[in-house]
Amino acid sequence: MRKKITSISLLVLVASMIIGSIPTHVYADSQSDSLIRISTQARDQLRIQLSKVDASQEIKEKFRLGSVEIESLIKASKDENVSAAREHFLSAMKIFNEIIQQISERTSTSETALSISQPADALRILNEIDRSERYADQLKGISDKNGFEIDFSHTYKLIDIARNQLGTGDPEAANSTIGEIKHSISELNDTLREKTKQYTTDRAKILAEKYLEDLDNLITEAKEVGVSQETLDKLSQIKEHLNLASNTSDVEQIINDLKYLISFKQDFENTKIQRLESRANQLESKIVQFSNLPYEIPELGKAKDMFSDLTALISEGSYNEALQVLNSLNGLINEIEDSTNQRNNEVTANKEITAKKEDSSSSLSDSKTDRIKIKIQRLETVINKLSEEVGENAAAKRWLDNALSLLENAKKHVDDSPDESLKIIMNIEQIIKRIQNTIQ
Repeated sequence: MRKKITSISLLVLVASMIIGSIPTHVYADSQSDSLIRISTQARDQLRIQLSKVDASQEIKEKFRLGSVEIESLIKASKDENVSAAREHFLSAMKIFNEIIQQISERTSTSETALSISQPADALRILNEIDRSERYADQLKGISDKNGFEIDFSHTYKLIDIARNQLGTGDPEAANSTIGEIKHSISELNDTLREKTKQYTTDRAKILAEKYLEDLDNLITEAKEVGVSQETLDKLSQIKEHLNLASNTSDVEQIINDLKYLISFKQDFENTKIQRLESRANQLESKIVQFSNLPYEIPELGKAKDMFSDLTALISEGSYNEALQVLNSLNGLINEIEDSTNQRNNEVTANKEITAKKEDSSSSLSDSKTDRIKIKIQRLETVINKLSEEVGENAAAKRWLDNALSLLENAKKHVDDSPDESLKIIMNIEQIIKRIQNTIQ
């Protein structure tokens, strides 16, 4: 008899925990039938036990009230009154639990301790089952999201078995089944981990092949718009890694390379027009420099037209077309630069020959003062030419200003102190050499 009472107590406890964990909106459907079945089963088992003992009038009256609550539960369920059904169910379970407690008080102390410990153990087991089911749901969600074919049916079957064992008052069997559930979940976890690892590897290799197809073009474009050599070396290194992706097991290295490549590509796309503008500004500076030369350059008009086309394409955001024009213009600028350098060298050589001839002639027919004046004129010509070439070189500018100041001083002393003027001229020549070395 004691075992039967304990089974009823477990049934009441589990039923109470079930109703406390089910959302209210669920009762309107199949759960209403479950509540009716649980409560009537508890009532019927308790009726059998009461027939075997000398039950007090108080216990009999409580049993009658519990039965009334069940009838009210059945009526509320038919009327789809969820809130009322829930209250009647809980009231019936409370009454039946009080009856069980009163019957238990008549038994020995050891039996009473057993009746108390078993419901507590049932609560622990129920929590274990719920926790295992939630973990299995999480694993299945990951599996379904990634399209893995993993069979979870055995685990869920064991969970159902454990719940049934607990519901029928057999916590020991339920506890044993929980061990099987944990083992099954562990195997599922291992399977999911292996499939995830393989999926990650396969996905990384597919992405490596995808980005490798466009990497050569990306490196070429990066060179054309002036990306730093350090970055170009990094891109070339990534290219080598991705070429070996199909034969490597270092998935982490592939993923890190892809992250860098994706980040660089995004930044490059966002800034490539600005990079073109920077390159265009550099070419414009050279065009202006060529325009200030004292002789005509036939190709300069074409360069100016191409620059106008380039700026228009950049303003429209037409990157590919602008890049083509920029490359063509850069080639033309290089040709003009080579031509002007050759011409400047020839002019300089001719001037030096002429100057030497003039110096030689002056030594025979002119006075020392006249020779000094010729040197001053020649230095003035050289200094004026250098003033066009120093650009933004701060040091060269300072030396150039010093040379100009000394040149004016040399002019003042040429008549009254030719030797002093000659010393100043020598200093100027040293400064000119220093400027020329700086701007080369």
